[in-house]
Amino acid sequence: MNASPSPDARWRPVVALLLVGVVIAGLTRWCPPDGWTVGDSTLLLQLPEGWSNGLNSSSKTPVIPRWKPEDVEDLLAAYDAQLAEAESNSPPASEAPSSDSSAAGGGPTVDSIADLSMETAFDSLPASATRPLDSVQTATEAPADLTAAPAAASPQKAATPTQSASSTSWVPGALRVRIPESQPQMLDRLWERLQAGQDVHILHYGDSQIEGDRISGTLRARWQERWGGFGPGIQPPIPLVQSFSLRQSNRGSWTRHTRFGRRDTTDQDENYGLLASYADAEQGDPNASLCLSVGREPRSPKGFGMWTALELWHDTVHSPCILQLNGTAVDTLRPGDPSGVLTWPGSAMMPGDPDMELCFSAVPPRLFALHPVGGGVQWHGVAMRGSSGTLFRKLNRRVYADQLERLSPDLVVLQFGGNSVPYCRDTTAAQRYAGWMKRQIQLFQALQPEAAILVIGPSDMAEKTGVHWTSYPMLSPIRDALLEASLDAGAAYWDLLEVMGGLGSMPAWVAAQPPLAGPDHVHFTPRGARKVGELLDRSLWAEFRRWEEGGASSPMNAMQPKSAGNISIPSSLQHVP
Repeated sequence: MNASPSPDARWRPVVALLLVGVVIAGLTRWCPPDGWTVGDSTLLLQLPEGWSNGLNSSSKTPVIPRWKPEDVEDLLAAYDAQLAEAESNSPPASEAPSSDSSAAGGGPTVDSIADLSMETAFDSLPASATRPLDSVQTATEAPADLTAAPAAASPQKAATPTQSASSTSWVPGALRVRIPESQPQMLDRLWERLQAGQDVHILHYGDSQIEGDRISGTLRARWQERWGGFGPGIQPPIPLVQSFSLRQSNRGSWTRHTRFGRRDTTDQDENYGLLASYADAEQGDPNASLCLSVGREPRSPKGFGMWTALELWHDTVHSPCILQLNGTAVDTLRPGDPSGVLTWPGSAMMPGDPDMELCFSAVPPRLFALHPVGGGVQWHGVAMRGSSGTLFRKLNRRVYADQLERLSPDLVVLQFGGNSVPYCRDTTAAQRYAGWMKRQIQLFQALQPEAAILVIGPSDMAEKTGVHWTSYPMLSPIRDALLEASLDAGAAYWDLLEVMGGLGSMPAWVAAQPPLAGPDHVHFTPRGARKVGELLDRSLWAEFRRWEEGGASSPMNAMQPKSAGNISIPSSLQHVP
């Protein structure tokens, strides 16, 4: 009978493993960055990220929230004053270039929106446009600006920027758009088309921060007022939440399918289209109606509720279906019809018109989008709740490329990162995510080589640690990795984290009165989203001024806004019989 080992003998394997671990840890710390060269081989020892952080005596100081609501209010007030002072130092409006000179088609112009009536707007349009167009209204709230402040110290009030010959001298550094050194003229084509009064499409993808047309709606309103335009942009047939851009409703048994967020497990392909979502329907009761309605949203600017035609983007047809618009049969879908776009005469909309209702006599094919076709500047906001922005390469390439080509955006905006921050564990994961986003940028560059690309980084986001709300530990590494990957790929970058004030600023946005962010310390309130949209607008406006010859002497408040009535509708936007 064997005797049991002594208590000391039982611990020997554990002690041996500890000794081996200590030796490996020591060798890893002493290992040079390039490793040791042993003959023709290189030996490189590295500890896991979590171990190296624990053994590193010079670990980073934790983020301590020291921002207060009054700090944010002071920054907003200070920058408003600085911007107003800088703009007042420019020549008067009479000396500034008039935006009316860039109206497309040589149509009649007006000195101001107030001079344009519905009758004159109707007269200024081509005969093929059957609805008069009114002016575009935007919010009058003064834009606010923030700058960066150290996260572990009390926020510092920003100093007044020094006026110089630079067209961006009045824009705080945190607000400026980072342009890749390899492509300093990447936005020139966009500015040229805007200044010439041509139709311009901006495709703005984002996560839940732009849901309901937040941020994107502010930018659409400002750009349509400044450069001329109308229309709410492309829309999903069945939206997740009601948008501020237009009103949508439906009748019947409809289902919304998305490639982002919680994907339907019954989907067996990647055919989701431009919006990465589609809608389909069931008709258990033959007498039940299947209808989609669109109309003007009273809370939105008047120009959002105006369009020249309504388009339906659909997939391949498998069963016959008659379409009725406002009770009148307008088209028939036949089995075998390929995926495409339907447009009908008489589908234009003007302020005061009733909602439009599109009904189907039978189950329709997959419906990818409803597109109220506007004119001038078209800012398309596509919200993808729960998305990290890395899905575009997974979509059916033929369908997605065809629909992207139909829209032909001049600028693609990618606003993602927030859904990756809470789940990122180390810098390696942050670099991996940035690499995935870089591949999405390269996809857009391959499909639309003339389009400029702007990446908007994640905002400050906080989690509850004890009694305080502190920024997520991997937020800064993800921001840094995204910035590097974007510039390396040839895309511009706008740092929303720094715009807010840097790490630790989110609690102050939440505590502001009225609140600028919600109690989850992640999402902006409608007021906060409007502030972000205004700040991005000023950042892009500074880039336009830098590009424009003599633009440094043309402040924003000196430009006469154009109205929808000054836009000549091109043949591509007119009714298609």
